[in-house]
Amino acid sequence: MSIHALNWGISKKCPTPTSKLVLIVLCNYADERFSCYPSEKHLANICGISDRSVRRCIKGLSDLGLLDIESRKGTSNRYHLRVDISVQTRVDASVRTVGPRASSYTKDIQKKKTQRRSLNELAG
Repeated sequence: MSIHALNWGISKKCPTPTSKLVLIVLCNYADERFSCYPSEKHLANICGISDRSVRRCIKGLSDLGLLDIESRKGTSNRYHLRVDISVQTRVDASVRTVGPRASSYTKDIQKKKTQRRSLNELAG
């Protein structure tokens, strides 16, 4: 789930409450690239509406320029949310890889092991 996509979706104006609900559910499923691929049937079950209503809402959201639809044969469509560039930039800046943090005690042990190795190499 992308919290940035969810915040973006909440801030958008939609013509009907149902289309707003569909947009928010799509945002909830969005990945870090602001795309998702839930089936229309799945969206209908979550929103408590018919498949036809989901299709109508998605078409309306696409017409408003809030999302792009990538048709895929044999599986569900992929939806690309048209998130503002400023939001995408903030997300890209906030995404970073974080390794496990070592405590100071662990760092001391690692340092001592390195010192012992160098002494053993000298001793031969």
